[in-house]
Amino acid sequence: MQDAGWSTTITAQQVFEELNERMAASPVETLAEMRIILLLYCQLSEAGGVYESLKNMMGIVENAPYNLWPFRDLVRVKQNPNRVIGPNANATFRDLAIQAQKIGMTGLSSAFENVFRDDVRNGMYHSDYILWNDGLRLRRRNGGNVTRIEYAEVSDLVGIGLAFFQTLQALRTFAVQSFDPPREIIGRFSANLPMPWTVSYDSETGAFSISGSSPGSVTSPEYLAQEAINEYLGGYVMAVFRAEGCDDIPNVDFFEHGFEPSEIDLSKNKFAELLNDVEARGLWDQREADTKNEGLLTLSPWGFSYIKDEDDLVSLIGDPEFALTFEPSEKA
Repeated sequence: MQDAGWSTTITAQQVFEELNERMAASPVETLAEMRIILLLYCQLSEAGGVYESLKNMMGIVENAPYNLWPFRDLVRVKQNPNRVIGPNANATFRDLAIQAQKIGMTGLSSAFENVFRDDVRNGMYHSDYILWNDGLRLRRRNGGNVTRIEYAEVSDLVGIGLAFFQTLQALRTFAVQSFDPPREIIGRFSANLPMPWTVSYDSETGAFSISGSSPGSVTSPEYLAQEAINEYLGGYVMAVFRAEGCDDIPNVDFFEHGFEPSEIDLSKNKFAELLNDVEARGLWDQREADTKNEGLLTLSPWGFSYIKDEDDLVSLIGDPEFALTFEPSEKA
């Protein structure tokens, strides 16, 4: 147990606010001011306590239980003297990118790979840089080609890091506030058996709570349907099913929209068995008013549906749950 003031997310939020204020202020006029901006940028990239939630959220797709230390495999242990060294931002975001690629979210994987410049972080933390009149120079004295980044580009890359952190915090806030009024959810808390849980958020106090008092396992038709959907997804966020010998199936570019679904080819008999199971267990996407019966059979966390083209795919994915506009400062 710990008393208040031990959450590193507090520092991460403070760093975000300090960096945001400096970027919104008057033009950077001294090298010292630019140095502080870049160091704050690197601090924001290292906010592993905040980015742990991303690893756990992606783990939901694979039916993985909540992990209190999701980056434990990246930790290094030194024996003399005895100490534990957590992963740096480069390792953390590389791990996130690999995880996103694994579950078929290629667009998200690319975002993780590019949200923070690893060469800038390395240069700043290893004093392997020069602030010159034409920009940030990365010397790379231990190997590699030298790089010069103009200050206008520095402003843009800092803006990207700020926007990413702001987006993540806005998503978390949106999710938490969606439980006012409280909702009851039947599901598994970590690796435990399924049972009803009451999730609530108090907008006046800011308190968020999860409570339950069920004496044993409880399921519902909705829970069982979602369990079946997750099993068919097989650890991917989307999957497509094709019957062998059908040449009129539309070709939909999922990659253009940031996804690489699991592709499953079935014999005609197996495909018919799949459709019968979907119908019997009510696994169709319930958001569809009229279930289509032709096109590419596609599975998402919402259920099965047919799509004919990219317009159908966009409709399947849905609109963003919230809009966020960020314009990096043009001052450098």
